[in-house]
Amino acid sequence: MISAADDAAPPPEEPQPIQARVTVSGTTAGILRDLAALDGRTPEALAIEWAAGKLVIPEGTVGDVVDDWGLFDGPPDLASRVHEYLRGGSAA
Repeated sequence: MISAADDAAPPPEEPQPIQARVTVSGTTAGILRDLAALDGRTPEALAIEWAAGKLVIPEGTVGDVVDDWGLFDGPPDLASRVHEYLRGGSAA
């Protein structure tokens, strides 16, 4: 015997949505808040990117992880010869 339950529509082809919650605390939360303020985005959006691995926050201080931050590596005498460099290399 066939019942009405057997005639029910098949399950939808689309996957059901997934809801997730991300909680960030400590220093990482502070960094995400500061970055969000600078970038004009919400801390929640950045927390989701961080949890997904799309946003990398280096460990330690900037000086300890130079490669992660991509700091400018200029000439060693930049501070003492800045005026010369700005004039296109002509000595003052």
